[in-house]
Amino acid sequence: MVAEIIGGRVRVCAVVLRDASGSILTVRKQGTERFMLPGGKPEPGESRRETAVRECAEELGVLLDPAALREVGVFRAPAANEAGVEIEATVFEYPTVQVGSPASEIAELRWLAVSEQPLPADLAPLLSERVLPAIGYPPRALAARWMTVFTGSAQGVDPVYSDAVVKLAGVLAAEGVGLVYGGGKVGLMGQLADATLAAGGRAVGVMPQALVDGEIAHTGLTRLEVVPDMHERKLRMAELGDVFVALPGGAGTLEEFFEVWTWQQLGIHAKPVALYDVDGFWQPLLTMIDRMVDQGFLSARYRESLIVVRTPEDLLDAWAAWTPPVPKWTR
Repeated sequence: MVAEIIGGRVRVCAVVLRDASGSILTVRKQGTERFMLPGGKPEPGESRRETAVRECAEELGVLLDPAALREVGVFRAPAANEAGVEIEATVFEYPTVQVGSPASEIAELRWLAVSEQPLPADLAPLLSERVLPAIGYPPRALAARWMTVFTGSAQGVDPVYSDAVVKLAGVLAAEGVGLVYGGGKVGLMGQLADATLAAGGRAVGVMPQALVDGEIAHTGLTRLEVVPDMHERKLRMAELGDVFVALPGGAGTLEEFFEVWTWQQLGIHAKPVALYDVDGFWQPLLTMIDRMVDQGFLSARYRESLIVVRTPEDLLDAWAAWTPPVPKWTR
């Protein structure tokens, strides 16, 4: 495929194809070194679903049923073969297929086994860093992944909240899961970062310049990324994280939680979203969410996709077992 580049970004469609054992098909195209998912760019007037079907027919000789394609989400990552270019891919999953001989554009086919660890080093970044974590592949392989946490810039009145963030930090560090958060040194967010670092874990903060200037940035993090404004902060935290978790907090925590959960429903990402329900803190909110479902304003499948847990261990188990819901506006 020769992809059209608009503003440094290539828009493509790709498909996760599995064999009977659950292995995922990857392809290496002529003149390249990286393995990626089969797919390509849309032609004029073509829907993304139609693009996926056409590309698999052209590249692999496989005829897909468009109705059987399930959209996983839209993902962005650096291009594997073009320096300075970003890939934006709409990714679909398809049931078991048998693949014949590849077309001339494809130099090599390779199946990625479920049990394969570590992942091959020659996978395209989009596949290894975005798509595979989103579909939970391989199962329970959480090490070297990142958890974006939203929580308060205050400590709250009950020490149970501080105890909870310290416990979570210890489990994340032990599992090799990195922390992404708002970058502050105050409140529960500061305690979470401190406890993560003290346990030998990784903590990355993202903070707008105005708050850094206000001297509330944590200066001892693994990395602090300074961005222009709050919009860029939320976008960057979303890009870095493989799962989103809301701990007790105030209005800002609620705003961050609802944004990433809405993005999941719209198919902007296909990552888990969780409420860490410390001492029943989120129960009133869950009552309101259930009312949204009862009154027809929220699909039950999105309520079911929301992870609600009370321990770090349950959070990691739910994350590993999670599968994304069908987006609200399926293409």
